[in-house]
Amino acid sequence: MRRIPILLIFLAILHAQQPQTFEAVSIRQNPSGDQNTQINRLPGGRLVIVNATLKTLVRNAYGLLSFQFTGEPNWWDSDKYDINAVIPQSSQITDDQFKPLLQSLLKDRFHFEAHWETREGSIYTLLTEKGGPKFHPYDGAPEHGMNTSKTPTKIHMKGTDVPMSELAGNLANQLGRWVEDKTNLTGRYDFTVEWDPQQTTEGTGPSLFTALKDQLGLQLKPERGLMKLLVIDHAEKPTAN
Repeated sequence: MRRIPILLIFLAILHAQQPQTFEAVSIRQNPSGDQNTQINRLPGGRLVIVNATLKTLVRNAYGLLSFQFTGEPNWWDSDKYDINAVIPQSSQITDDQFKPLLQSLLKDRFHFEAHWETREGSIYTLLTEKGGPKFHPYDGAPEHGMNTSKTPTKIHMKGTDVPMSELAGNLANQLGRWVEDKTNLTGRYDFTVEWDPQQTTEGTGPSLFTALKDQLGLQLKPERGLMKLLVIDHAEKPTAN
């Protein structure tokens, strides 16, 4: 008889014990008009979300970029909600639990239904220049972070302990187009890059494309390629409770 490794049994039991739905959920519309959103996982197995649109909830539940969806309802970026939810266990919600729990909440309270499709379209590929990258591998203790600050004429992006796949995702959000990492750089890196998002006034800084080349030794190449899209089939406004 074939023996199942004890580790696999333990992992299966652990997965089965993890809550897949919230024990209690309260949702109320937020009429404040505030532009700021908060998503906090708190001790005691609590999730507190303040002033979030359905768009924000779906992006966090499925790990979507800002353009990686289609079929959204016309209210999904205007109506805002406050949500308080709690899982059966009292421990804090983990990274592995967060997305499945939020997806379950969307299904139960927003009657959200969607499916994935792969479609061809215009994308960018992120490549290294011939001279190689102009930044260095991170060599300290884990200190992961990606911070972006903006003014009308300058965007400053700083990465610490960041893989190239994450840089590609951040650039995709800036460009509104899928960016595929083909740098073949497999480590984690520190880098800083600045560019002018408009280039409409005298003495402005470089474009994003020029900044990547001159400051990081990278290039963005336009191509046709495949991109995963979340196709939204149905969504309803939740009733308050």
